[in-house]
Amino acid sequence: MEVFNMQVRKRVLMAGVGLLAAGAFVSSASAVTNIKAVSGLKRTNTITQNFLTNMLEPLNAAGKGVVEMKYLGGHSVVPPRKAAKALQRGQFDWLHSPISYYIGAVPEGYAFLASNVPVQVFRANGGWEILQEVFKKKVGARLIGFGPNKTKYNMYLMMMPKFDKDGVPDLNGVKMRATGTYRPLFNALGASTINMKSSEIYTGIQRGVVSGFGWPDVAIVPLGLHKIVKYRVTPAFYVTNSVETMNLNFYNKLSKEAKGIIDNVAIGYEATGPIYMEAQRSKEEKILHAEGVKDIALKGGAAKKYLAIAHGAIWEQLAKRSPEFGAKLKAKMYRE
Repeated sequence: MEVFNMQVRKRVLMAGVGLLAAGAFVSSASAVTNIKAVSGLKRTNTITQNFLTNMLEPLNAAGKGVVEMKYLGGHSVVPPRKAAKALQRGQFDWLHSPISYYIGAVPEGYAFLASNVPVQVFRANGGWEILQEVFKKKVGARLIGFGPNKTKYNMYLMMMPKFDKDGVPDLNGVKMRATGTYRPLFNALGASTINMKSSEIYTGIQRGVVSGFGWPDVAIVPLGLHKIVKYRVTPAFYVTNSVETMNLNFYNKLSKEAKGIIDNVAIGYEATGPIYMEAQRSKEEKILHAEGVKDIALKGGAAKKYLAIAHGAIWEQLAKRSPEFGAKLKAKMYRE
């Protein structure tokens, strides 16, 4: 009888171990990876809304039961210029931000600005791999996607500028609000540049601290700047360098399934993002003109020279600041 009881206890014990193992497997298999995401721009910014609508929401739908993204916020979480380092430290897992805010750490971000080929081209021709090497080396990050890849920039002014002999704006003596995105062009046109937060542009203009600024061809209305600015210079220049990046260590620990979902949604975002942004751009342009903002439309040789100055200034900066990657990226991301 005692032998029988021992055998029964042994069987029960083994069965318990099996159930625990099975339970551990089920728990592991059903665990959802949570991604903590932060934006370098305000939630109300059109570019951030594009990210939330065309990246975060589709990711959460496609990743149900596998991977889920939670948006923590923007400026309230970390100052934009410190966000890349915070991502590298693992303070959060995902950063949606213009590279302009951390251009000192990743000067190769200039390549996005001056690129004139579709993202699908430099994803296919080896340019994307070079960029991955850059982000890994410079900020310990994985480049995920480039959603607003057709969103361009304009120069906005409070006064009619002077023009050079070719009809290009001459900004000598003009103070312009600028980030790393606009500084090369504005300096090339003769302006002096002042760094200030986007939320300070309105008061900066009111107080005469600056007489103009650069801004994407969307997201000017949410800041209320359409109510105060007088002129917009066209054609638009550059392409936004707002990208999605992940902490590299976090990304590397993801399951193959989770990585596949994230990468596939990001590629879809690169197709849907520009459509969303164009709809917003068209809507804002109507509001801009309704408020009385006038276009200074450069044509022919003047427009060509203006854009050549803009792109040339960027590639010149990149060659100086990134001798290792500058020329390689230009070869992949720019057509003369």
